[in-house]
Amino acid sequence: MTCIFGGLLAALWMQHWIVSSRLGYNEGPGGGIGVAFWAVVTTGFATGVLVRGFTLLFAAYGLRLRYVLAIGLAGFAMVPAILFIPSWWHDWKMRPAPEACRNTTFRVTIADAAFSFPAKTFLNIYLDRSSSARAYYLEHSASLREFCALNDDGARPVKAKRIWLQLRNFGLVPPPLCTGPVPDWAESYCAAHAAAKHGGDDKLDFPLDIYLFAPDEVILGEFGGTRSTYQDSLKATPQSGDVYITSDAVSRTEPLTFRCRSITTGYWCSTFYPWHDGAHLGYTFQSAREEIASRGSRIDTETRKFLVGLEAH
Repeated sequence: MTCIFGGLLAALWMQHWIVSSRLGYNEGPGGGIGVAFWAVVTTGFATGVLVRGFTLLFAAYGLRLRYVLAIGLAGFAMVPAILFIPSWWHDWKMRPAPEACRNTTFRVTIADAAFSFPAKTFLNIYLDRSSSARAYYLEHSASLREFCALNDDGARPVKAKRIWLQLRNFGLVPPPLCTGPVPDWAESYCAAHAAAKHGGDDKLDFPLDIYLFAPDEVILGEFGGTRSTYQDSLKATPQSGDVYITSDAVSRTEPLTFRCRSITTGYWCSTFYPWHDGAHLGYTFQSAREEIASRGSRIDTETRKFLVGLEAH
């Protein structure tokens, strides 16, 4: 029975996989119901084979009948458990973080610069050199809970390597910081998010990405970072494909310089420079060619305003 019926089920699933992989595949109005039905049949059959194998094995070794019956009865519970436990586990992982966690403020240092990040701000916080380890995403409930557990709901300071605010990550979910009274320093941030929902995130004077990082403690290539765009412009060659545009404005210690590359909708630009206390700042934006210098200067002003609101006082 295992070989015959199991082989038939395997052939059916293989055929479904081949057909559903084709371009233009349309399973039809009853396709989902059919897949669900055969999933239940397959799960029940596999569970039955497993339980029957155990009962035959234990019976052969002379175990008491009640143990064999207990294994058989447990098999009946396995099918609904296999079908419903994954969904329950997903809902459990995605449950909202506790209120104390959602309303706290995290004390985070990058290099020697100290910041106070509200949990209501959608930030990605990286505690390791590589972004593939010890990364926390405050917009995700599970990751927010883990980060709160790490610092006792903001009671203990955390040493980070990099933070990243990505405007395009927000989608249709408003940051909690923008759902109540908005602080003055976050007005442009919330306005830019509202515009991003309608595809206008390149029209307001706010970056698409903001990076704060300790340059000696991160892998710069992971996010296209550099210590200083201005210093890079002094060594640039025409073959690089990048266009460097210097604004009349000045960053902390050097001319505000943007590295830009042509795209279908204009230019994609970024700038990186030393911020303070060893931390470096970077951000990206889109702009028309003739507006890069002036718009970049306005974005720089709004970015600094936003970050000053996040600094520890």
